[in-house]
Amino acid sequence: MPEKHARTHTPGNRDTSWLAGARTYKPHVRDLISSLRGFEAPESRATDRGTKGLDSVIEACIERYQIGKDTPEETIARNWRSIVGEQFAHLCAPERIDNTDTLLIKAPGAVARRELVFREARIMTALRSLPGCGHIRGIAFRAG
Repeated sequence: MPEKHARTHTPGNRDTSWLAGARTYKPHVRDLISSLRGFEAPESRATDRGTKGLDSVIEACIERYQIGKDTPEETIARNWRSIVGEQFAHLCAPERIDNTDTLLIKAPGAVARRELVFREARIMTALRSLPGCGHIRGIAFRAG
């Protein structure tokens, strides 16, 4: 009669055959299961990276999330009248810059959206001249 699987023994003479067909768990879960079953936990792969001061963490967050610096959206909102012109500034509004570097503009009606499409080249020129907005690749108009 064939054997299901060979029994394996650890140096401590403990039976680990239950691990042979078991599903794989994340390391912290395996450590927990080992400790609950009374096995020695395998050596941790964690490394001590040392501690960092709070001031260095805060500086890193300020730099990463550009806290205190104008975002492109804020720059566009502040200069909106000069970008689209006085006659359209009250009819439409910048919504956001999506992940494809396209500025989404909300305009209430089809006529206003069509007029803005005709002015798209002028709007793009005005946008690219603003600081921090040179990465904008296009404009999309949405009903709103």
